Amino acid sequence: MPIKQPRRFVTTDQGHADVLNVPIDTLYENDQALAEQIENIKNDPAGNDIASKAALDSHISDTNLHVTAAKQATWNATEGNAKKYTEQYAAPKAHTHPASDLPSASTQTRGIVQLNTSTGSTATDQAATPSAVKAANDRANEAYSRADQAFTQAVDLKNKIVGAINGKFGGASSDMSSDQIAAVITNAPVKRFASGTFNGQTASATGWRQNVTMQISVNSMGFTPSKVYVHVKLDETEGTLWLDAWIPCSTSAQGTLRGRMNNTIALYGFVQQSGGFTATMQGSYINDYAGGSPISRITAYEWEAYE
Repeated sequence: MPIKQPRRFVTTDQGHADVLNVPIDTLYENDQALAEQIENIKNDPAGNDIASKAALDSHISDTNLHVTAAKQATWNATEGNAKKYTEQYAAPKAHTHPASDLPSASTQTRGIVQLNTSTGSTATDQAATPSAVKAANDRANEAYSRADQAFTQAVDLKNKIVGAINGKFGGASSDMSSDQIAAVITNAPVKRFASGTFNGQTASATGWRQNVTMQISVNSMGFTPSKVYVHVKLDETEGTLWLDAWIPCSTSAQGTLRGRMNNTIALYGFVQQSGGFTATMQGSYINDYAGGSPISRITAYEWEAYE
């Protein structure tokens, strides 16, 4: 119910009337303010500027009742303009764009990419085709197969090397690394070997029925030998060959070769030196069948040395 304004006093004496009317007007103003506060509480019960459901429903109902013909015409015109704009400017379902209108893809942004069948391209704005992926996969499978085959062969070779080492001097096993196997070979108790030639070094006796001697020497080895073999020959100035053989010599024993008619060659006086050796080679005078006066001659050809 709306608040009614109280009736004011009317007297012939205005001064006395105002004494009564001022309190009446004050009460009426207080009632108006109270009514306004009550209405606000109804519309916003929580006091946080959120209207109540009843107030919203009332406002919506009131708004629907007051849609004017002018507003409706404006809405219709707007809808029509939007429809015309869509028909004029919107792209059809089936349409194309030139490449220049579309952004290119990169590793940082999305966009269109070109297909590429290469398996070696370094482009960052292209995509591999299935054929490129298959080619790369085929190569990877081939590389894996070869690597697996190489691994199998390496294991087999390693086992054979270990077997050969153990067959000679031992100390190797198949679970060793390549460096460990190399160390076993390096430290193996084996003898070093070297060979060379004297280039037909020759000496002849001073006369008939005289022995002949010759010094031989080698100093080009990487070790000090303890035993040598020398290819020697004993003949004489008249052309008869009596001995042609290998003769041994070492720090503990000399070597002697004996041929027809007791003709001999000896290798003795073996002396070790750094990287080689020295020794004395002697040929006997020539014992012949009969007649003549042959002079003995010796020749050194090749050598073999052992640590």
